[in-house]
Amino acid sequence: MPKNRSWLWYFFVLAGLAVVAMGSLVAYNLSQQLTKDQLAAARALWKEKGPKSYQLTYKIKIGVEFRQPDYYVVRVRNGDVVSSTRNERPEEKRLFAERGMDAIFDWIAEFQELAAKPKEPRTFMRALFDPETGAVRWYVRSVAGGSERLEITVEPLEPLDES
Repeated sequence: MPKNRSWLWYFFVLAGLAVVAMGSLVAYNLSQQLTKDQLAAARALWKEKGPKSYQLTYKIKIGVEFRQPDYYVVRVRNGDVVSSTRNERPEEKRLFAERGMDAIFDWIAEFQELAAKPKEPRTFMRALFDPETGAVRWYVRSVAGGSERLEITVEPLEPLDES
């Protein structure tokens, strides 16, 4: 009497569905990855339609631990940072070049360059941009296999008078 092996089909189908599920998750995550073209398009829109004078409020969270985020309030007039506070404390003028929306775009571009280097660990980057001005609204960078993580959350810009 031959042995009944029709039960094997159940496991083949189950294994196939598992492969399809994993593949779709990988494809979805890769489609969420921030590309250089997306960053360049947002930066171009920012240069074209972003305000020249504005107040920028954002927080930076580093790591996955329960560390308090840093809060920044930056005032920009005619494209130049005129004041900056970190956690409600005024910052030195030498740090002004590292603040403002252009600086955030520069950080993201630097992180993309770093991730593109050979032998660097796989890095997941995702961003949301304002559809009207191109301003960064949210950015996250997470390095695979570790606890290295950076998240920037930007509140809506407050335009200032040009004077």
